[in-house]
Amino acid sequence: MKIKIPAFLFKKGNVIRIGPKKPPVQRQPAPEAESPKKQSPMMEEILQELQKKPPEVLIEGLKGSDPFIRSISAEVLGRLHEKVSVDALIIALKDPSKHVREKAAIALGYIGDKRCIPALIESLTDEIEEVRVTAAGVLGHLHDKVAVPALMNALKDPSAITRMKSAISLGIIRDDIAIAPLYELLKDENELVRKYACEALGNIGKAAIPALLLALKDERVRQFAAQVMLRIK
Repeated sequence: MKIKIPAFLFKKGNVIRIGPKKPPVQRQPAPEAESPKKQSPMMEEILQELQKKPPEVLIEGLKGSDPFIRSISAEVLGRLHEKVSVDALIIALKDPSKHVREKAAIALGYIGDKRCIPALIESLTDEIEEVRVTAAGVLGHLHDKVAVPALMNALKDPSAITRMKSAISLGIIRDDIAIAPLYELLKDENELVRKYACEALGNIGKAAIPALLLALKDERVRQFAAQVMLRIK
């Protein structure tokens, strides 16, 4: 077969390339999606745990066998102000670990639900000083007069820190019936206890002025009593 080539293509500078026709590009078929592998029972259990809500897993942590996890769970529940955990934290006030009991009391203070007051009052007789001190402080923070009789009784605690913390809480609650036992506490052997008993009387206010006037006659507390009296309005 003859091919006639036009004359203009023979001009200088024109290049003619003749080659075999390139075969069409063959597209590879897309790989089929692999079917998901079945998870192991352990992985399925982990995935279920990861889908739980924080309060749920923390409350479960309170019931676990590890006291460290129970302690951390109690603290975090308090910091998150999770009211759904109040009942579980009340139970934790009876935990075998003193650290868990202490953290549970603090957490209840953060949450501020007054349903815990009877349990905290009971904690004022805990065998561990730190737990009693914490319970006394939290009861003042909750600011409920229901706790006043128990706090007055705690003014006789063997621990000076518990007596001091109980006095502070009574000053925060400001119930007049605490004036007489706080005045008696001005005779305490511990100077800090006497000082905070004066502070508590000053916080109660005008009703405590007669007790503070009597305190001015005692050399050990005269200075404390004078300072708080000058702040009463």
